[in-house]
Amino acid sequence: MVTTPSSIQERKRAVTAKAVLFGVLGILLIAGLAGFHDTRITMSPPLIGSHMPASPYLYIILIAFGWNLLCSKVARPFVLTTRELTVVMGLVLMACFPPMSGLFRYFQRQLTLPWYYLATGGRTEWEAYNLLEYLPDRLFPAPAPERVNGVLQLDDTVYRGFFTGLAQGNDSIGLFGWPWQAWLQPLMYWGPLILLMSLCVMSLSLIVHQQWAHHEQLSYPVAQVGLSFVRRRSGRGVPDVFRSRLFWWGFVPIFLLYLLEYTHRWAPETVPGLAVTFPNIKQWSINLTQKMPVLQKVPGYTTLSRQSIYFSIVGLAYFVSAEISLTMGLSHILLAAGGVWFFTASGTPLVRTDVNVIRSGAYVGYALILLYTGRTYYLAVLRKAFGAGPPAPHEAASVMATRLFLLAFGGFVIMLCLMGLDWFIALLFGLALMLLFLVFTRIICETGIPFMQAGWYPATLLTALLGPAALGPGPLVYIFYLGTVLCQDPRECLMPYAATSLKMADDAGIRIQRIFRVLVAGVLVALIIGFVSTTWTMYNYGAMSGDGFAAKYPPTRPFDSAAAEIAKVSEAGMLDESEALSGIGKLKLLSPDGSTVGFMVFGLIGVFLFSLLRFRFTKFPLHPVLFLVAGTFPAMHTWWAFLVGWAVKSLVVKFGGGKVYQNLKPLFVGIIAGELIAVGLSVGVDLIYFWVTGGEPPPVHLDVILG
Repeated sequence: MVTTPSSIQERKRAVTAKAVLFGVLGILLIAGLAGFHDTRITMSPPLIGSHMPASPYLYIILIAFGWNLLCSKVARPFVLTTRELTVVMGLVLMACFPPMSGLFRYFQRQLTLPWYYLATGGRTEWEAYNLLEYLPDRLFPAPAPERVNGVLQLDDTVYRGFFTGLAQGNDSIGLFGWPWQAWLQPLMYWGPLILLMSLCVMSLSLIVHQQWAHHEQLSYPVAQVGLSFVRRRSGRGVPDVFRSRLFWWGFVPIFLLYLLEYTHRWAPETVPGLAVTFPNIKQWSINLTQKMPVLQKVPGYTTLSRQSIYFSIVGLAYFVSAEISLTMGLSHILLAAGGVWFFTASGTPLVRTDVNVIRSGAYVGYALILLYTGRTYYLAVLRKAFGAGPPAPHEAASVMATRLFLLAFGGFVIMLCLMGLDWFIALLFGLALMLLFLVFTRIICETGIPFMQAGWYPATLLTALLGPAALGPGPLVYIFYLGTVLCQDPRECLMPYAATSLKMADDAGIRIQRIFRVLVAGVLVALIIGFVSTTWTMYNYGAMSGDGFAAKYPPTRPFDSAAAEIAKVSEAGMLDESEALSGIGKLKLLSPDGSTVGFMVFGLIGVFLFSLLRFRFTKFPLHPVLFLVAGTFPAMHTWWAFLVGWAVKSLVVKFGGGKVYQNLKPLFVGIIAGELIAVGLSVGVDLIYFWVTGGEPPPVHLDVILG
């Protein structure tokens, strides 16, 4: 093969001025607009919402297709190469972490709204144990709330202004018209903690990259699809996938379906919606519970009888192994079968909290499986991280990341201690948090499901394993509170974005260490922009409006949970002793909850058993991911789409073979793109309408999972 100058250029260019410019612009748009959009335009799809977010992907597609097509005609030097586009995509994905569910949808509210609920009364259990006094004043905006003559005093601007909004009528406050000086003190603690947590999960994603991507050869469906939007041959303006007729055969029908539904919402009298023109094409329902009433005893029984077809899930299922897509498709059915058996055997319904506990045990078990399968590589990397010989070329990035992880994790634990948490509990909390993010990321990389939730928190895991008395009242308040600040809803957590970006960069031939540094810088910029934007939005319009869930439940749930656990310790007469113990001395009061631990062990053993069966029998049809996803909201709503995707792929492979399977990939990329672009455009149109008119657009429900 002759190497042409254009192919050399395509191979060498990655982090350029063009790539950085478009990447920073993407960070400004995503991190700057997400909080405002989701707070003010509540009936529009979320601007981010998942680990394959529609609006950021639309931005990438507009550059890869629109910008490159234009520049290839009139200004070829400005065409972005595959590597440059991959850098842009990585930076844009980093911007998806901070502004909403990943962090700032909850962070500012958690530092202020607990005082709102304490001031409005009705929280006698909080006051009985003085829960908020366990959290130092330095962690809250200044001046921190205080009691004067028994009355809780809240600053009118810093706190009450945050609750109700500072805007006067239609006049918004300036970009820095909110009391930013009041946030400087708490940010001296929370800022380093969040940065260190971000470094931990990013370095952890780099540590496991070689093992997952090359040794285990995970499919990374989201990365595969993402890279297809930017990969192009040298000398061509637009990426290759857009030149495929199969892509357009997949894209056009799906896009037109959503366009019809979206137009119907704007003109319902003249444009019929999908329910009229194509009934049951998206949704179906069968009244199973009428024929089998026992199904009402299992979690999420309504989603057994009513499902929607998510075209993006069908498309992504085409890129994963058959046993995983089948497992995802059967997850809710098998959960229902297990719930019926449990109710029949015990007479007690299997409730959602039980399933969440089972899942936490499964996370622990799967983390152990991941360490076991990669033990040879991880031990070699760990030894070389401590200087036991030079790393091999393929180990260099992991060795560097291991050193960074150990430093960042140590700093994370130290920051927790400086914030007032006992060192032993801080260490355990940090380990539980990393375990959650690690296994959660593995689920995304292995199954391709773009929207996932964990359903359990480090605090619940530690409380079940150690017992509330061993933790103590102060640490109980801290860890329940920290969970809602740092991992309330991991649907937009950082590590899967980082893993996807690293995989795309690796496949595009970009040096991993270099792209890693770029991504870290992108996270830092996104954190700053996201914090300023979302804080301004909340102070402008009021944190109690626009997002009822974030304003009501996360600010109260950790203290309600901590109060319930402290009450158990108090009733047992161990409150004073529990509060006095510190460090490993806390193990003296070790008292795990038997029934909770039993459910956890069931999840752990289930993962071990399924893993053993897969190791022993290559044709075993189910995957241990079953125990990691069953009972989650996303799994309950996507099982039908996964089953359809599994059936389609199985038929293609059986009757067409591997070559046909590979040739048909652009068709399924087009199906995914149809949903992505439809949702992304609806978000853009809604934003423009809001800015022009000042009012919300008509409510639109496109029934998508991408957010």
